[in-house]
Amino acid sequence: MKVAWFDTEEWEKEYLSGKNPNLEIEFFKESLNENNVEKAAGFDAVAVFVPSEINASVLEDLDADLVCCRSTGFDHVDLEKASEEDIDVCNVPAYGGTTVAEHAFGLILSLSRKIPEAVEKVEEGEFDHSGLRGFDLKGKTLGVVGTGTIGQNVIRIANGFDMDVIASDPYPKDGLEEELGFMYVSTEDLLKKADVVTLHCPLTDDNHHLLSREEFELMDGSLLVNTARGGLVDTEALIEALEKDNIQVAGLDVLEEECYVEDDIEVMGDLEEECDPKLILEDHILMNRDDVIITPHNAFNSIEAMQRIADTTIENVENRENTVN
Repeated sequence: MKVAWFDTEEWEKEYLSGKNPNLEIEFFKESLNENNVEKAAGFDAVAVFVPSEINASVLEDLDADLVCCRSTGFDHVDLEKASEEDIDVCNVPAYGGTTVAEHAFGLILSLSRKIPEAVEKVEEGEFDHSGLRGFDLKGKTLGVVGTGTIGQNVIRIANGFDMDVIASDPYPKDGLEEELGFMYVSTEDLLKKADVVTLHCPLTDDNHHLLSREEFELMDGSLLVNTARGGLVDTEALIEALEKDNIQVAGLDVLEEECYVEDDIEVMGDLEEECDPKLILEDHILMNRDDVIITPHNAFNSIEAMQRIADTTIENVENRENTVN
């Protein structure tokens, strides 16, 4: 079976070499999209990471009948079109259960104890603690939106800090409250009551802009963390919430428009077909605020998690496991 492995990092070649003699894997450093879909010609399956754009045009031209997403999210694949073309789509549902949860708490601790400001102060030669007073997590209420594998691990970590935990989920899990020691509430009640709100749900049509102006109005000086998907949060509404102190501080590993935030903002006029210039501007506003810390979509990125992704992807190729369409 021939597999085209896109978005390749060097370690993957070494890790996978000889691991599965029944698979013939060809590695491509670039992402798969409609401009280079011919590279996938003649392959039985393609394995892609989040930067690949598997839209209708790509799916129409694929020889493969299997697309393996090396991620939990699969919103970069047109699932309806894939079904029309009889192409199975797989994901990796559980690789980041501990990894993303730990990163979320890294952001929480960085914000609650002003760690980035403290490091910057020392680097500038100021070895004093003025302006660096934080707050304890013990006794604070943590609101967890989404109680899948990642959300459950966040709850376990929060229990270690002796936090009070509430959670919301459209599909509550029987017995989980008693097992982990938290309470299911509505999302509205969670936003009203939580001192810290952390998002751990997939991005769907139903929860796009899950947090927008109406939701932020329910919050009163909360700490917000998003390590899930940028589209869960209305960026413009978040900026307003920070200005109005509905949100005290925010820690973001994902942004609503990530396609070009790292480059010179002056050239955005050339990108309107690919990116939303308004969202890019808003992302830059967030990056320049002292009450926001942003990491570059890095919550998934541990050695162990990446190896789990590779292993599960191979299993998906061989056995068509974890199909999502």
